[in-house]
Amino acid sequence: MPVEHRKDGAVVFGYLDTESADRSRAFDTVLVRAADPYRAAFRSHRFGLLSACDISGDHRIQVRPRQSPATRRAGHVLGLVLSGSGVLEQSSRTAALAPGDFALYSGTRPFRLDLSGPYRYLVVSLDAATASLVRLIDNATSNRELPRTPSGRILAAALTELAHCASQLGPLAKQEIGEHVAHLLRTAIRDLDRGADPGTRAPLFARVLHFIDRHLAEDLSPARIAAVHHISVRYLHRLFHDHGETVCDHVRRRRLERIRRDLADPALADLPVYSVAARWGMRDASHFGKLFRAEFALSPRRFRKHVLGTDNAAQR
Repeated sequence: MPVEHRKDGAVVFGYLDTESADRSRAFDTVLVRAADPYRAAFRSHRFGLLSACDISGDHRIQVRPRQSPATRRAGHVLGLVLSGSGVLEQSSRTAALAPGDFALYSGTRPFRLDLSGPYRYLVVSLDAATASLVRLIDNATSNRELPRTPSGRILAAALTELAHCASQLGPLAKQEIGEHVAHLLRTAIRDLDRGADPGTRAPLFARVLHFIDRHLAEDLSPARIAAVHHISVRYLHRLFHDHGETVCDHVRRRRLERIRRDLADPALADLPVYSVAARWGMRDASHFGKLFRAEFALSPRRFRKHVLGTDNAAQR
């Protein structure tokens, strides 16, 4: 792991950005300050589009970003305390981190992370699909409530087990689990933005969501969904408005998530991208491509190439 000891601390990079040999272009460069010369154990992992590093040390440290104008790309990271304790400060927010707590923060904006040792800290870089949720991520950044939501607690448990079992997983398992983690994080971010479900309408809304998921390949106009559930279109729109999105936005997002899942499946690698999209109700290839890029910040072909690591003929 590249570590350069300097008078003001240790410059560390390459624990997430393993492709960069130059810290001036690495997106994960940080300055670490410690009472003694900085020493830590690094175990880097790749879970599909997610990069992760399991870091452990014995002494208290302070971490700050150290970015260069030449940095290749910006991004957010998620940090989970496995042992020890920590405090994260960013955007005028402070989150105290005990074992099992995680925080979402930007690696390219000023932050301060204090870890008290002996500590073990799992840091995960977000894939483009999650990082594209800019508006929601701004609310979730260094938000102490994020790991306390129901989906946040599930994510924390999943990440904890992932850290403990990573060395036992094969390449395919790591890839598939990375997809699940990305979905969990996106769900936790959205749940934080939406707040609590309105109690009296929750059962009806759950039935509507279940119906949509079962019929994604079919016509899912608001009129049809409302008629099936014996409610007005206006009331249907109100149900979704209470959860921060429109009916059409939800249907589109669920279709795109199913398509993303199938594009990451090696068993479907020979199926053309447009065929995968059509299976989930998106039959206009050009329009689908624009929607996929807007949601996940990558074209469907580029996403499949990155996840599967191959230029399959079916992608062209």
